[in-house]
Amino acid sequence: MSFRLELAASDIMRRLRVPIHLALGIIFCMSAHPGLSQDEAQNPTAAPAPVKVDQPKRIKIGAPEPSPQAFPDSSVLPAGADSAVSPNFPGSSEKSPATSPPQQHQGEFIFAPIPFSNQVFSFGLAPVVQYVFPVNSKDPQSHPSSLVVTGMIAQRASWALGGGGRLFLNHDRYRLSFFGGHGDVSYALFGVGTSGGNAGKSVPIEQGGDLAFTEILFKLKGKLYVGPRFNYRRLTANLKLNADSVNLPPGVDSVDLGSLFNTYAPGFEVQHDTRTDLFYPTKGHVFQLDGDFFRATESLQDNLDRDVTYEQYRVSYNQYLPLSPSQVLALRGMVCDVDGNPPFYELCQFGAMSDIRGYQVGRFRDRRMFATQAEYRKILTNRLGFVLFAGVGEVAHTWDSFDSENLLPGGGTGIRFNLAKKQRINMRADVAYGTTGWSWNFFLGEAF
Repeated sequence: MSFRLELAASDIMRRLRVPIHLALGIIFCMSAHPGLSQDEAQNPTAAPAPVKVDQPKRIKIGAPEPSPQAFPDSSVLPAGADSAVSPNFPGSSEKSPATSPPQQHQGEFIFAPIPFSNQVFSFGLAPVVQYVFPVNSKDPQSHPSSLVVTGMIAQRASWALGGGGRLFLNHDRYRLSFFGGHGDVSYALFGVGTSGGNAGKSVPIEQGGDLAFTEILFKLKGKLYVGPRFNYRRLTANLKLNADSVNLPPGVDSVDLGSLFNTYAPGFEVQHDTRTDLFYPTKGHVFQLDGDFFRATESLQDNLDRDVTYEQYRVSYNQYLPLSPSQVLALRGMVCDVDGNPPFYELCQFGAMSDIRGYQVGRFRDRRMFATQAEYRKILTNRLGFVLFAGVGEVAHTWDSFDSENLLPGGGTGIRFNLAKKQRINMRADVAYGTTGWSWNFFLGEAF
């Protein structure tokens, strides 16, 4: 599985992407306690006998406050946790304004050493320390802000350390995200394209370096946000075998191995977000378009430098449909496009950000990709829940080379365990099946 040691990001903590793919495990504890209230009133003077009037039952499934993921949209980090529960269900008497997310008046520290298991690193531990807090307790429009420090240590001599935050400011008029990290991971590199992934041939790669990201979004009107972003990466990827005795997988350029890439990328993001909660949304949608324009200086092994330029574009749309106070149908579609001369770890990677589960992240990669999926979510108790999910997608070299015969379907099920007291952040354990076999992941937070 390939990684890009880049903690990339926009949803911070839903975007720490470190081309060391699935590196830092993510955890956020957030809990909303479902409650049932029934009001009764008596009027002893209205009639000789007291009359008992039953008010309508009100069912309320937590009103958690959003708490950004520990790491943003990272291709090197496991998908983080965006979760919060909204009481706005059809027919419910409990309603909260769509423009006024629930607030917590005091900050909360969350600490958790998260064990994880996946096909990339096998077994590992990702300790997380997060502080969730309102910047201004008198600002009901802004979601809670978050600061986080996290790390990862895993088998195959893989480790990473990073930190960042996301701030919601001035009645949610500004959304500021920032983070940085350093790490070194080992993983299996497969070929490019559907044929490269199906061939199953891989070579061991060690990748490491530094990365930083910052972004600020400005509210234009309603729930529309626009703003600039900036990425910096200093990355290397090396073959862990003697290059003279190894045939590289198809589509992998040997120039990308053993070189140092110093990369700068200004960019932009457009976001339309009607979710009342950022984590575990129960209604609303979020549309996101972002583009990054990379310029890199590649230092080759023969001490020669060359300039490399490439662009990345990503479009995604998530929709959340409440089926009942305890059931939600979540839908997601995404498209990825990379142009120019990118190193292999900057290509679109199937399975990253849980698009689609059932595949080893990075086994299928190319310049173009799309993925669609649906997930049924059911809250069983204050602590427990389960999900069913399925999706399909594909990678291709050009937009006109997509072929229905190369579709990559995947699906599975998982359980959820709510860890926090004041918010609802679920520990998720998913098992999924794709065309190449079984896949599993054990992380914190919803898949999307």
